[in-house]
Amino acid sequence: MPQTQTIPAAGQPPRRVYVDAMKGLGIILVVWGHFEEYYRGTSPLFNGTFECMYLFHMALFCLCSGLVAKFNWKKLILQQVWLYLACQALLIPFRTAVLTEDLAAAGGTLTALLVPWRHMWYLYALIFWELTVPVLALLRDKLGLPGRVAGFAAAAAAGLAAGFVEWPWSLNRVLGFFPFFAAGVLFRDEIDRWFRAARRLPSLRLLPGLAFAAVYGFWFVSILRAPEPVYEGARIFNDVAYTAGYTIADRAMFYLIGLASALALIAVLGDVRALASLGKRTLPIYIMHMPVYAFLVELGCYEAAGGKGVPAVAGWVFLAAGGCVCLFGAKPVTAVFGFAANLWYKALPGLAKRGRETAG
Repeated sequence: MPQTQTIPAAGQPPRRVYVDAMKGLGIILVVWGHFEEYYRGTSPLFNGTFECMYLFHMALFCLCSGLVAKFNWKKLILQQVWLYLACQALLIPFRTAVLTEDLAAAGGTLTALLVPWRHMWYLYALIFWELTVPVLALLRDKLGLPGRVAGFAAAAAAGLAAGFVEWPWSLNRVLGFFPFFAAGVLFRDEIDRWFRAARRLPSLRLLPGLAFAAVYGFWFVSILRAPEPVYEGARIFNDVAYTAGYTIADRAMFYLIGLASALALIAVLGDVRALASLGKRTLPIYIMHMPVYAFLVELGCYEAAGGKGVPAVAGWVFLAAGGCVCLFGAKPVTAVFGFAANLWYKALPGLAKRGRETAG
C-alpha cells in the first residue's frame, strides 16, 4: 500500500506524503534545469525539456512551501535568516577565489552577503513570504472560502503589479513567485482533499495525468519541430519587469499553468514513496547544486562536453545532475546540513536543556 503519512512526533501534525513527493520531484527538476541551462540553444531537445520544466517546477516548490508554512518568529530568525546568511557568507570566498568574481564592482562584500547569489533567491524569498503567513492564515481560518479567494486574488494582484517595476535586490522574484506560496497557505485544506480524492478515485489520477502528458507533450513536440530555435525561455515564466514584449497577460498565464500543473502532479505522483523520501532531503541538494554547477563550468567541463554529440551531452547532464542529487541527498550529508540549519533553533537549545536536566 502507498504510504499516506509518517508517524509524527508528539504534538506535531502528521507529514503529508504528497508534499514530500512534490518536493522530491521539484528538486530533481531544479537541479536538472540548472545543469542543462548551459546548453540551451544548442539543440531542440535541450530547448524543449528546459522550456517545459520551467513552466511549473518552481511553482511546485513554492506551493509546497506554502502548504507547510506556519509562522514562528523564533524559527524565522534562528533558522531561516541564520541559514540564509550563513550560506551567503560561505559563498563569498567561493565566488572570489574559485569564480574570480569582483565583489567590489558588484557593490561590495555587504551586498554580496545580503543580496542572494543565483539560486539563493529562494531562501531569501521564504523569509519575506513567511512574514505574510499570519495574515494569510487569518483569511483562511476565519473568513472561510471568501477569505481564501480574496487572499489569493490580492497575492496574484501583487505579483502581477510587481512586473511594472524594475525591483532591486532580487525582489522581482520574491514578488513574482509569491502567489504560488500564498495558494499553498490559503488552500491547504482544499489541496489535501484533492489528494485524498485522487487516491480514492482512479479517474482523478488518470484524467489529470493524461491532460498533463498531452499538453506538455504537444508543447515539447512543437519546440522540436519549430522552424526557428526556441531557447530564449517562455516569456510567461520570466520574473523581470514587463519589457520587450513580456506582458502582464504572460505572467497571469504563468500562474494559471503553474497551479494547474502542480495540482495534476499531486494527483498523479503524490503518493510515490521514492519521491517522498527524496523530498525530505532537499535542503543540501538545493544549497550545493549551484556551486557545483558553477565550478564545473569554471573548470571548462561544460565547454568540453558541448563539443560532443547531443547523446553524449545529454548523458553528461544526466550524470552530473544525478550525481549531485545522490551525493547531497545522502542521509549523512542531510544530517550535517540539518544540524547546521537548526544550530540556534534546536541543537544548542536542546543541549542546554539536557544539561540543565542532568544538573538538576
